[in-house]
Amino acid sequence: MKFETLRKKVIKPGLCTHCGTCVGLSNGVLHFNETSKGPLPDGDLSCDIPDEAFDACPGKGLHYGNLNKIIFNTLPDNWLIGNYKNLYVGYSGNDDIRLKGASGGVITQILIYLMKTKQIDGAVVLKHGIPKPWLAEPIIATSEKEIIEASQSVYAPIPVNTILEEVKSFTGKVAFVGLPDQVASIRYLQSVQHPSVKNIEYVLGPYVGINMYAGSVLRFARSNGIKNPDSIKEVKYRDGEWPGYLRITTHDNKTVKAEKFYYNYLLPFYITRSTLYSIDFTNDLTDISVGDAWNPVYEKEGKGFAVVIARNEKAAKLLQQMKKEKALILEEKLLNDILNMHGHMLDFKKRGAFVRMSFRKALGRRIPDYGIWPKKLGLSRYLVEVVIFGVIVLCSNRFARFMLGIIPISVIGRFFNFSRKSWKNMSKPTKRKGLSNQEYIIKSTTL
Repeated sequence: MKFETLRKKVIKPGLCTHCGTCVGLSNGVLHFNETSKGPLPDGDLSCDIPDEAFDACPGKGLHYGNLNKIIFNTLPDNWLIGNYKNLYVGYSGNDDIRLKGASGGVITQILIYLMKTKQIDGAVVLKHGIPKPWLAEPIIATSEKEIIEASQSVYAPIPVNTILEEVKSFTGKVAFVGLPDQVASIRYLQSVQHPSVKNIEYVLGPYVGINMYAGSVLRFARSNGIKNPDSIKEVKYRDGEWPGYLRITTHDNKTVKAEKFYYNYLLPFYITRSTLYSIDFTNDLTDISVGDAWNPVYEKEGKGFAVVIARNEKAAKLLQQMKKEKALILEEKLLNDILNMHGHMLDFKKRGAFVRMSFRKALGRRIPDYGIWPKKLGLSRYLVEVVIFGVIVLCSNRFARFMLGIIPISVIGRFFNFSRKSWKNMSKPTKRKGLSNQEYIIKSTTL
């Protein structure tokens, strides 16, 4: 297949999720260019790339029904959360790991446990600060130290799957940690027994709501007097006690920071395109998914609590053993308890994404094909999405971003947080109506 096909059908229409698969499978003929719209694959349009580089592309869409059948041997009973065996809220049994991690240190603790018990020899994680302080690059961590250093989140598109060639040649088993689109691509490659994923023993990943382009960090820095990006020494996206702060440190030791919910004011200005059309919030295709446990009781206590989902028997046994050894502190929960912690974002992904895709399709533009589509959505749900989509369109232009840099975060952060809560309360009846029993049409096409 020619790279021109991928560019025409995925990249040019703005559907690239920046997963890295095409570059990782391209035998070195493709590379990424950092742009204002995230890292995008580039190369000679006439160059040949493997068919799998296109077939495994989540930007064009991957059939979630078929992938669920292959991975879990069944479709989910509840498409909001996907297939699962056990649901927990918990955190790392190691206080240091718990406090340093983004969501109770759960993924970090699992990786360390797997390595100590020799179930894996390495873990695909992100090394922070490479090639720039606000970015990261994928590595195969082979020590506890490297795994701990990879703790925390990176709120910018990082093409993790560029590491596939290295995974292929790695001696030993690895655990893969990725975002939903990256995981879906890995699962597709596993379904066709591609050699690049033969060493992957476990697949883990975080919940993913909204990701932002890297320009959001630079805008925040400029708004706080850091005009030159080269002066930035370190960026921590979830520094401090959970839920954490965005913290930027310069080479002359100047530090600026913002509470997570205040930093979120940048979301409508820098939201990635792929976020708008992603239907996967809870990382449905992993072995184990982990997300922040948003509940007033946990938020008041602080320290870090996470939702932990075991999606198959292998994952369930692993978590039960870790619980027994107190490597993880886990409390089993009911489905409604877990769903209620993220009702707003579940609706944003599991219904809102389809509404947004219908808007895009009506304009004659390409949309991802995930093999599923929600049954009947009421007019009120479409109207809510008109407001959301309109705000994003208004905020994502250059003038709006320029004005953003003039207003102090102490003002706009509080205003955004107030507006966010007000909007959630206003739209909650519409967004929650029928959400828990939303049904989907599953296409019968094959992989």
